Amino acid sequence: MIYFYTAIVIIAAALIVTDIVLRQMEDIKGFGFEKRLFNFKGEDIPIEKFFPETLGTALFCLFSTGTAGVLLDIIGFRWYLSLPFSVMSGMLVCFFLQHFLQSAINKYKDKTLPKGDKAAGVQGFAVEEINNTGAGYGLIEFEYNDVIHRANAVSVNETTIPEFEKVIILFEEDGVYLVQSIKEVFEPLNE
Repeated sequence: MIYFYTAIVIIAAALIVTDIVLRQMEDIKGFGFEKRLFNFKGEDIPIEKFFPETLGTALFCLFSTGTAGVLLDIIGFRWYLSLPFSVMSGMLVCFFLQHFLQSAINKYKDKTLPKGDKAAGVQGFAVEEINNTGAGYGLIEFEYNDVIHRANAVSVNETTIPEFEKVIILFEEDGVYLVQSIKEVFEPLNE
């Protein structure tokens, strides 16, 4: 089994080095390694962060899986124990890279959700109906600093905003965006 893990480490390391060389020397941006492999999200727990989102992340996952497998095989674990533990270590490395490290990079590059009045004037659209009589919340999608965000929103005028209607953000408070429909903004001008 050590040969299997060693082969995984060598293949993953060779592809990671190839990616780094092409990025630095030839200015080729990942030759497809940044394309997303799947597009699902966990509701409360970010379960998707345990699986590699891109091919580049998959290579780091395979490298850590192989490395953990080699170490566990050297220690003396049987293959039926070393295989699940090495796969779990690869998944933990994926979670660390995609959750903690990516959020730190996004915070450094200011690609996080805008707070307070930083989002004022940003336009987006309602992903689901915003109805203040029911649950009170709806979901909006907007672009801020070249990143597309989804967040909870309420209508500032307490009106129902249908799905896919354009909205303008007025303010953010406690993670909830106060929005107004574009139709409501231009309604007085049409009279």
